[in-house]
Amino acid sequence: MKRQRFISVLLLAIPALSFAKIGNFKFGKRPKKGFVVRANESRFDGKQKTVENVLGRCIVSSAYTDGDLLIVAPSKKTFAFKGGPPLHIHKNQDEIFFVANGEFIVQIDKEIVTVKTGDTVFIPRGIPHTYANPIENNPGILISIHQPAGKNEAFFNYLCTYEKLPDYEIDPDSPVVGEPIKIE
Repeated sequence: MKRQRFISVLLLAIPALSFAKIGNFKFGKRPKKGFVVRANESRFDGKQKTVENVLGRCIVSSAYTDGDLLIVAPSKKTFAFKGGPPLHIHKNQDEIFFVANGEFIVQIDKEIVTVKTGDTVFIPRGIPHTYANPIENNPGILISIHQPAGKNEAFFNYLCTYEKLPDYEIDPDSPVVGEPIKIE
């Protein structure tokens, strides 16, 4: 009897799962071929558009990966000022910083380190972390990779569109847990 009930529930759930929508993406919408994102393009929510003078760019949207991955890149405007975001955690995402060019300061839990061109930082989910830009008009490039994407794309889309932190909590699974790194 229990087995029959389990099978019935499972079969009834299949139609619901086929129409499931989580976040801003739908299951089964992965691209059928690869693509190139040019230096002046962004793809938030899977919509490609040309951008100029923005705070940052989405180069791989969670819409293309069924929510498995999000990659965000800076623009020339991103590191115009010293400093960075407050110390925070991602309860359900690992984050990777890759320094494609330049120098940045990263905090992982209580440890603060300087990272330079070619360095990679891995932050497991649940670990407090942040980064900071140590110089004004930094030409450096810090790539941020989130796996899985969670609601991080909605956060970055807001940040890059309005050029400020949201006035409301977009992702309760990524709370602020401390102050930004202090830059002199």
